[in-house]
Amino acid sequence: MTEAPAETSADPRAVAIMVAFVMFLSILEATVIATALPDMARDFGVAPSGMGIGITAYLLVSTAFLPLSSWAAQRLGPRRVLTGSVLGFGLASLLCSLSTGLAFFVAARALQALCSSLMTPVGNLVLLRVTPKHRLVEMLAISTTPALIAPVIGPPLGGLLTETFGWQSIFLLNLPLTLLGALLTRKLIPHIPPQPAPFDPLGFALVAGALGLLIYGFDRLGAHPGAPALPAALIASGSLVSFMALRFLRARPDGLVPLTALRHKTFRSIAFGAGMVMRVPHMGQALVLPLYFQLAFGLSPGVAGLLLLANNLGDLALKPVVGRVIRATGFRLALSLGTALMMGSLAALAALNADAPLWVMAAAMVVAGMARSVPFTGMVSLAFADVAQEELPGAIVLNSIGNALSAAAGISLGALFLNLPLAALLPGAEAPYRLALLALALLGLCAVPLFARLPTAAGAHITARPVREGEVPA
Repeated sequence: MTEAPAETSADPRAVAIMVAFVMFLSILEATVIATALPDMARDFGVAPSGMGIGITAYLLVSTAFLPLSSWAAQRLGPRRVLTGSVLGFGLASLLCSLSTGLAFFVAARALQALCSSLMTPVGNLVLLRVTPKHRLVEMLAISTTPALIAPVIGPPLGGLLTETFGWQSIFLLNLPLTLLGALLTRKLIPHIPPQPAPFDPLGFALVAGALGLLIYGFDRLGAHPGAPALPAALIASGSLVSFMALRFLRARPDGLVPLTALRHKTFRSIAFGAGMVMRVPHMGQALVLPLYFQLAFGLSPGVAGLLLLANNLGDLALKPVVGRVIRATGFRLALSLGTALMMGSLAALAALNADAPLWVMAAAMVVAGMARSVPFTGMVSLAFADVAQEELPGAIVLNSIGNALSAAAGISLGALFLNLPLAALLPGAEAPYRLALLALALLGLCAVPLFARLPTAAGAHITARPVREGEVPA
């Protein structure tokens, strides 16, 4: 009797839990450092503002090296790459904790980001290969849950550890977690044999250069809104290199980042179309809301953290029924209506004021979290609904690039909207934050008509929803 291939015999739920674990590690590390920066700056003998390079370096490297993930997974095998990257992440964390100067820390942080750029995309690649299409919504709901939790607990956890044990502890915490992660990877991730995959140095240089210029340009735009010349030059240069990279990769179907997945309307829409437009305000509000609660309302960091936790709990509370909602309505209606409700709830948060009872604020945040649960889960599921198995490596990288660019643009726009000259003319400390929330919500509404252009039966085959008479297949 012939043994079943690893892709078909593996338990997708176990793989989804493993992907959730590595995603949690990666996202937590990107956020936990924020509250430790002043203490680290003092120990390194630099100004606190100079420590921002530690965050920028992490984002830059983790994004620029995303194209390596699919090549490494094919060339060396996904389980081997995932195990090595998790252990490398732990080693880099140890080096971060041993840092005595800024230069050494930035180098260790860059190594940490390199390992992070391999962990989640490779894990997702395995998950998509072992999961039957009809269980995709369920498995992706499991694997993406850490993306909701880690950004909320990261800053308060970092502050607690720094205050109690010193900033080194936020990196030492990763050591037992990465050892556990490596063991779980060997146990839960199936063995998928390596395949020949030639490296494309010019393609990598073009893609990494384009992403680096764009990400750094967005970062500078948010950090120095009064001096737009340098950010504009960086973003323009990044756009030009992006065009060159696109032309180069289109001429090489077997290159470092295959673009064949872009032929699917559903994938294009989620990765770089309506999905990107919707993700930008989501990332922007992640910057605006903590400042809104603390600086405008005078709430403590702990209380502000609880309100953000309420927002994520609302999202999690709806997760068990999201699959049934999408199955009943179809992806097009779920994404269109869900995005409209999400942006409406984001705009409604601008109506809160400092005199509102805490329970009212918490309830508003829960509702806002519930409003985004359906569209976000729907996007993650629909993105790969029509992507063929052989297209998955390139699709994973392209989708990750779209997410990274959305994050950079969202944070930059959130900072810009907070500094609009109009805000200074309006009364009240809340004015800049309310304007920023309203502007982000209006931007996000532009995604609604884009989602409405999806085929009526888009993704029906992964929800087991029958195609009704008159519906246009994807």
